[in-house]
Amino acid sequence: MSEATSTWRPTEHGANIGHSSAWMAHRKVTLDIHRLLNEGDPDRAIIDAPYTVMALRQVLRGVEMTRKHLKTEAAQNLLSEALTDFDRAVPGGKKARDVIEHFDEYAMGIGNLQQPHVRKAKDRKPDDDLSAAFNHRLEWERDGGERRPVYAAGPYRIDLVAAEDAAFRLVCDAYEALCLDEGSPVPRGWAYEVQRGSLRG
Repeated sequence: MSEATSTWRPTEHGANIGHSSAWMAHRKVTLDIHRLLNEGDPDRAIIDAPYTVMALRQVLRGVEMTRKHLKTEAAQNLLSEALTDFDRAVPGGKKARDVIEHFDEYAMGIGNLQQPHVRKAKDRKPDDDLSAAFNHRLEWERDGGERRPVYAAGPYRIDLVAAEDAAFRLVCDAYEALCLDEGSPVPRGWAYEVQRGSLRG
């Protein structure tokens, strides 16, 4: 076998790299949620929570990379639908990530979402009221008898437990898209049910 045929080329495996990156980011989200719900350390919870939202964005980025590098239209369509489903399940997720990632701008009231009518950031004026309106923080809400961590970034509220589940479903959808792309299709939702269904059963 020649060196040319035996060399693994990352540029030929973008879909797989995207999926494995999404899977790793999801594992970070899962570990954070486990700590939030089970360790009872309020200081750690406050530190973990914003980076959990950032890791959710990395899940999306990995799946978007997978979609970009899939070869078949059917597999690309599956992931386009899955990404739309994620956006419905986690409304405001991308915007919350923007508030957290660009904290230096939002703390001064000059973030993109705070002054969208002023195109150039250098032309925006600091605004204390806008700063306060886009404060971000970890909160806890009651759902029946269960406490659920919610990360609020300005007007965007991310139920972290629901977001983790949606992210896991998206990673499973990416796996199914890879299977479809490689000619070994499985029913939509199969990977999620195999792993999460056994926990419910």
